[in-house]
Amino acid sequence: MRESEKRIKEILSQEIQISDMVEKRIQDTYKRLGEKKTSRKKSKRVATAAIAAICLILPGAAYASSKSEFFQAMFGNATKESHDIIYKEVDNGKGGKTTVSIPSKEYVPVDEEKAEESIGKWVMEEPITKQIGSHTLCIESFAYDRNGALMNFTLERKGGVTALAGDDETNLAKGANFTNESDFYFTWESEKGVPGADCIYIDTKRGTPDKVYGYAYIIWVDALEEDDKPLLRIDTYPCARKDLTEDTEIATEKIQLTDKGQIPVKSLGEVEYSPISLSVDMSKGFELSEEEAKDPFCMQHLEIVYKDRNNYVIYDSQSQVNNSSYVLGSGTYYKTIFNRLVDVDEIKEIRIESTKVGKTFMADEN
Repeated sequence: MRESEKRIKEILSQEIQISDMVEKRIQDTYKRLGEKKTSRKKSKRVATAAIAAICLILPGAAYASSKSEFFQAMFGNATKESHDIIYKEVDNGKGGKTTVSIPSKEYVPVDEEKAEESIGKWVMEEPITKQIGSHTLCIESFAYDRNGALMNFTLERKGGVTALAGDDETNLAKGANFTNESDFYFTWESEKGVPGADCIYIDTKRGTPDKVYGYAYIIWVDALEEDDKPLLRIDTYPCARKDLTEDTEIATEKIQLTDKGQIPVKSLGEVEYSPISLSVDMSKGFELSEEEAKDPFCMQHLEIVYKDRNNYVIYDSQSQVNNSSYVLGSGTYYKTIFNRLVDVDEIKEIRIESTKVGKTFMADEN
């Protein structure tokens, strides 16, 4: 302990040169830890140096990452709660009720240092703010690979957000929806016209009526080429969506989301995977007809086994487990965004079972 204290004092006594951006990020961390803000320049620098010293020296200390909020929002368990199988009664459209089950889901803590190492350099760093009518959209962070993408954002409106509706119920189902009262709509596509399907999770713990925190999980309908760039497409209307007609003039704007490249993917034959997503061509090797391969319900089990023999069950139909953030059947491809970051270098094998046959893909043999 004395040696650690001595080392901290040595660091605090040094003149530390840090960039304005790094200082701002560390100050943000400092404020989140509950310390009082000071206006004296010397005190501010000492506080900055103190946090830098603690983060460098003490094991398990707060990790001051410029992308901490992104990692936690998209993959952490700070605002998402694990749950067992949920049974619900829904209207069957025939005057009665039908019991349906929602698979169990488990969220796990984020190792921020590992997350930074894994995908940090591909995460957009400067927020994008766009005024859309009476709403203000702020894209906080964005990252993508050739099969999927992640975006956390806020949507604000004084007097209450009216464009996007989402709650705990939509989080369990297909995600938030744009309302009939909204006078705009946004979605994702690439420069070469590849559309992105999405599921938007609403953070009900942080949100207020005037400010929505959204976490968008996006899957590209077709795999992006290496030089293809993701765009946010914003359509605005002169009326509410419910009043749209074929003759309504729609103004469209497309915004480049990032100047970063794609998160690299690895390939095991018909399987492609990265730290954030997985895609598999179900028409190859699973004894499915062309029509069956197009049905995502023909996936019965999807699991990653690590070299240390720990496993990540992404989906299992029999035990009703669904640890994905979003799933899309696109052609014969089954695509999923994980609900946790995957260490691709530690994968030993990937196990996939269709309704007909199971296969194991050995990563450590490549």
